[in-house]
Amino acid sequence: MAMLGSALMGGLMSHSDAEKVFRPWWDAIEDFVIYGLIMLGLIVSPTTIFNGTPLYCTLCTQPGQCGSAPNTTTDPGYHIYFVKSYCTHKALGKFTLYFPYILLISALILVGIERLFKKVFKTNIQVEGFYSLLLTSKKIDGVDGEDMNMEDTVHTVEVRQSFNHSSSFFPSYLVRTIFEFIFGLLLTFYMLFTGIGELINWNTLNLQDISVDDLVDLKMDNLRVFCDVHGDFYECAGVPTQFYLYVLIIALVLLLVYLLTTFITIIWLLCPCNSKLAKFMTSYRSQLESAAIAQGADTSSRVLLGEIHDIYYENRDLRLLLDLLSVTSGLAPPLRVLALLDKQFRKQCKPDIISLERDSQIVNGKLYID
Repeated sequence: MAMLGSALMGGLMSHSDAEKVFRPWWDAIEDFVIYGLIMLGLIVSPTTIFNGTPLYCTLCTQPGQCGSAPNTTTDPGYHIYFVKSYCTHKALGKFTLYFPYILLISALILVGIERLFKKVFKTNIQVEGFYSLLLTSKKIDGVDGEDMNMEDTVHTVEVRQSFNHSSSFFPSYLVRTIFEFIFGLLLTFYMLFTGIGELINWNTLNLQDISVDDLVDLKMDNLRVFCDVHGDFYECAGVPTQFYLYVLIIALVLLLVYLLTTFITIIWLLCPCNSKLAKFMTSYRSQLESAAIAQGADTSSRVLLGEIHDIYYENRDLRLLLDLLSVTSGLAPPLRVLALLDKQFRKQCKPDIISLERDSQIVNGKLYID
């Protein structure tokens, strides 16, 4: 079963190398939540009720056997398999009948939302292009050891211009996350109110009839189902209510985690000032402003930052990709890309060695530096 779940995850939620670079921790948590829902659906799938009913029913012949329902003194003569099938579809709620498929379909919808927005907005093109810039900057910085003089290369210019003429990654990411949050919220409410109501109170299916004791002690859940078959009542049992209830609680916990991560993502997208790169750029701009004020120069952002103002502050797609990269990989990779895109920023990031002092002694063939 674990292999089947892993196969489903590998097929449905596989990501390219470029996408993995820009997937922060909250996207990883959302993937694990979806994986958890798939595994829960696979675990309870062998107990699917409508596919093979586990109900066993007996006629209510004793007073009070079926609660307040009247007892029957004579056997109506219904076939036992007819009673089982009839009560399965009439006495049980739809949530209980389709519970394994609700878990699986919910996970598939969550995956489908992300895939749909990627397909509609074609964000993979921008991600792959930006990833190629990252590889170029790493090659220049790590292999050749040369200055980043690739600003005017054809590839760098093409990638940069692609972001200037389209803005799809940021709105796609934001709208997709909002849709995921809304669907997760609706699914949580549905499982909470409908699922808990059915699994704890079979015969009323009403949350108002659930007491605190029912929620505290799950072993006291009602295992019996009272079924009216053309005026004759049957007492049925065999539905794994306690097992379903535990699985449902785990699914609700996973969904709450999913809602929390999507909500954090929305806040982070609307207020990106708390990212590592955003804090660095704020400090960088404030230092430039202080130096410009001391010299009596223009302190406008466009004059101080040059092309960095258009690259980072005016382009939402580039800024989001750079911020995501700083979350997943730290400050060095996004700064390397910024230095590749802007020659002025590259020069300002170079350290200036003002003085160098060295006092060394060689004793017994070893070099000691104070």
